[in-house]
Amino acid sequence: MGARAILEKKNFAETARVIFDYCRDMTGARSGYVALLNEDGSENEVLFLEAGGLPCNVNPNLPMPIRGLRAVAYETRSAVYENDFMNSEWVHFMPRGHVAMYNVMFAPLNLEGKTVGIIGLANKPSDFNDSDAEIASVFGDLAAIALANSRYIELLNQKTEDLEKALSEIKTLSGIVPICMHCKGIRDDQGYWNKLEKYISDHSDAQFSHGICDKCIEKFYPPEEN
Repeated sequence: MGARAILEKKNFAETARVIFDYCRDMTGARSGYVALLNEDGSENEVLFLEAGGLPCNVNPNLPMPIRGLRAVAYETRSAVYENDFMNSEWVHFMPRGHVAMYNVMFAPLNLEGKTVGIIGLANKPSDFNDSDAEIASVFGDLAAIALANSRYIELLNQKTEDLEKALSEIKTLSGIVPICMHCKGIRDDQGYWNKLEKYISDHSDAQFSHGICDKCIEKFYPPEEN
């Protein structure tokens, strides 16, 4: 089942491909793609394109703006289809070299009240119908959940890396530290005695600035008698 793909795949592109293949099989479509809305919301970024064995010479670097029947799916946040696409008002939006599309259907990926991507399906041997639209909508929702999970995992991994980096930079002192009862020197692991400041600096990120406490001022710098 397509839901298992969310847990089995490590990134959204792989998950989207599995979900798309299930959706294509259940609706009977032969061609299609999955695309995500770019950051400024002006166009789609295609994750992959399945031509279904038909010739496709379209330039892969061409932008995919939000227009035509695809725009209707974005605006309504629901699946839409056209069974006579080559004679429809939408056909003039097709770029040169695009795979022939006799019928098409678009199912949005809706996340938190916003359409963030789309599943495109085309070239079903028979007409698309409302049942196909319901199936595609379910898989669109499944893909949206997968996308959200992928983004959360990416964020979690980044936060984990940041934490591990921060922890690696932290030095701590622990255990029993041998210290001279008179001069307060500290013996290191090699048996050498070090000044307290040097030992702490070598084993932590602490730094010292020197001053004089009140008691030492009285002891070493007593006021001159008249």
